[in-house]
Amino acid sequence: METISGDAFVEAVTTVFVLSTMFSMGLKLSVTQLFGALRDQRLLTKSLVVNLVAVPAVAYLLVRTIPVGPAYATGFLLLAVSPGAPFGPKFAEISDSDIAFASGLMAILSLLSVVTIPISLVVLAPGDVVVDPVAIGRMVLRIQLVPLLAGLALSYMHASLGNRLYPPIQRLSDFSFVGLIVLLVVIYSDSIISLVGTGTLGLSAAAVGVSLALGYAFGGPIQERREVLATTTTARNAAIALFIATAGFSSPDVLSVVLAFSFISVIGAGVLASVCR
Repeated sequence: METISGDAFVEAVTTVFVLSTMFSMGLKLSVTQLFGALRDQRLLTKSLVVNLVAVPAVAYLLVRTIPVGPAYATGFLLLAVSPGAPFGPKFAEISDSDIAFASGLMAILSLLSVVTIPISLVVLAPGDVVVDPVAIGRMVLRIQLVPLLAGLALSYMHASLGNRLYPPIQRLSDFSFVGLIVLLVVIYSDSIISLVGTGTLGLSAAAVGVSLALGYAFGGPIQERREVLATTTTARNAAIALFIATAGFSSPDVLSVVLAFSFISVIGAGVLASVCR
């Protein structure tokens, strides 16, 4: 009987986590929230520039200023170019900010990331790291965009069914996330510990600080939306980044950096949301 490797098990649990997370996001999101985020075009434009251009550019400058190994740099850049964290609306709820704007912006960033993630990786990844943009684009499309749109369509056409499905799907997302974290710590604990002294943890903290400042500065005159953009910009989409790291890269160091960076970014966004409240 063939045994399942740790890497394959991590990839399977990651797939369940991402699919359930994106599907539950679609079930929770309303068309009104989506179009509400599109209404203020000036704020939307600044939000997209900060998330899709400024944060990846800052990450690239950081790894150029403080050189780290190619695998570490790839993991760091992978999370930096992955926008649209599903935590965005939750942070808006914690900070008592504009939840509708946070939900709409999260969905728009998730939709655009099908194109922006592979392009950004091709442009920014270290020269000796091979990136297949078509394969990565297909991953993002299959694992993120399809379940998100499926959930959105279901909640729009059959609202009552969507409301019934949301709680169990959200619980599956929560349980798979906890299980994934445990698996990653158990299987890749040595790789995670080895990050100490590599400079990646310092780079992650610096990126989080700059992301918070950029999001807050570009958030416009309305305080509730400034807070939303700051937390949404800081908390990158660890779900899709973890999936790409496990399915698209063979080095465990890529996954370790994504995990450490995402942990620091969620803490930074959570602290800001708590302070704002």
